[in-house]
Amino acid sequence: MNDVRSRRLDKEWELLAMLAEHNPNGLKVLQRDVQLDAEVFQIALHRTSALRIGSPPSLLVSASHRVSLRYPEYFPSVPIEAFLGTPVFHPNVHPENGFVCLWSTFSTGDTIVEAIRQLHRVIAWELLNHRPEHVMQPSALQWVPDVPLPLAYQPLLVQIGRASCRERV
Repeated sequence: MNDVRSRRLDKEWELLAMLAEHNPNGLKVLQRDVQLDAEVFQIALHRTSALRIGSPPSLLVSASHRVSLRYPEYFPSVPIEAFLGTPVFHPNVHPENGFVCLWSTFSTGDTIVEAIRQLHRVIAWELLNHRPEHVMQPSALQWVPDVPLPLAYQPLLVQIGRASCRERV
């Protein structure tokens, strides 16, 4: 099928492959799956700190995360969804299924690059959405510290045409 969605998914897959090629230590493409109602790109994010779910939450330094980036049936009219294989401690991450709330608003032009950028920012606690419809771990929201956390992630190199730049993706 050569419709808009199929062409867009193929471009997303190519973009992901280029991103992984330029970032062999930070991102690995695992596989592409076709499901009944979605396509899913499986990746591994490396060198991304996170807080482990627990009491108290504990720091995972330079952790790797298996991620499923799900393109629902009606993509690009609906946003890319992200699921962590192992949920982390964050208000916008579902503690059981690993769903990560990436978007408070989205554009049909958002790509896998923006999705990974948002994912990194959520995992590292740079991005936090306090709105009730986005909070899936209320205890994490109550825990939010007054000072920035020492969480970090490896900035990925993004190739733009012939130029390249380091960008926090």
